[in-house]
Amino acid sequence: MVYYTGKTSGENPIRLVAFINTVKKNPNQPDIQVYEQAEKGKEKTQVASLWENKSKAGKAYLGGEDNEKQKLVGFFNDKTQNGKYPAIRVYYSESK
Repeated sequence: MVYYTGKTSGENPIRLVAFINTVKKNPNQPDIQVYEQAEKGKEKTQVASLWENKSKAGKAYLGGEDNEKQKLVGFFNDKTQNGKYPAIRVYYSESK
């Protein structure tokens, strides 16, 4: 199972875990599902769903929405410097 861990920014950051969907049973399933990290045995709350897309220039990016249906856009980072920088950054989209 492939996954990423991280946190939100702000005063009270929320720890997150993102699972990569490596076996899609349905092509409409998200490529990445993001959950709040919960204590062992507690239910995890899903906070976002992301799908991988390609820009017109051929660069991969993520698009999706949070659990409140707000649009998200994410970008891959190949230069993490051994984990010093995030592998994926996700932002709220301002597009209309």
